[in-house]
Amino acid sequence: MTEVVQAIKTEPAGLLNTAINILVSPGEAFIELEQRPHKLFPLALLLFSTIATLFWYFSIVDFDWYIDDVLANANVPEDRLEESREAMTSMSQTTFMMFALLGGTISTFLYYVVQAGYLGLISALSGDGQKFGNWFSLVLWTALPALIGIAGMVATILLSPNGQLSAYDLNPLTLRNLGMESANDSLKLFFASVNLTMLWSIGLLIAGYKQWQGSSLVKAMGVILTPYLLIAGIWAYFALI
Repeated sequence: MTEVVQAIKTEPAGLLNTAINILVSPGEAFIELEQRPHKLFPLALLLFSTIATLFWYFSIVDFDWYIDDVLANANVPEDRLEESREAMTSMSQTTFMMFALLGGTISTFLYYVVQAGYLGLISALSGDGQKFGNWFSLVLWTALPALIGIAGMVATILLSPNGQLSAYDLNPLTLRNLGMESANDSLKLFFASVNLTMLWSIGLLIAGYKQWQGSSLVKAMGVILTPYLLIAGIWAYFALI
């Protein structure tokens, strides 16, 4: 009962203050979000910034160079190289842009929905009272460090005026662009897919789960990291066989 009264007395922090707090004082942000689980503001920030950055990238990229770069990084066999190039050049730069915008938006949104759905399932099984909407809010707000990665992409585009910028080099905070390399194709893709802001967001989600549930750090890490460890394990298995 005391906690309920305390929650009622807490004044709204405001959306911008919450966004700042999630980066510099996450504990305060988690208190605010547990009482007022806003969703639209962080979702709009994440999706619109992603869409705008991808739109800009595909507007300025040298399309012929981009196709060669994609094929080179995909390690297409020599006997299928020309066929693959013809298939890609049959689509316009605008078509590629639309696929990228649609794919980026849908995949980003589904990533957040799946995370929240997983946590909602854990809550349903444990009976802790947290609903999908609460977890969806927490997932979205703890994903805000991605905006720093997007700012890095903007800087990278500005520093590539000739348009010859690989999609793999777009985010300067990926493990690949921070110097982690491998001759193994699966590990290459892993290093290109994981970035520092993603790890930051996972850390925030662990902290948020721990605070909301009053759980131990070990339990919070176990709940949040299990899906990632399963995916990493499967990835490592196929990378080594």
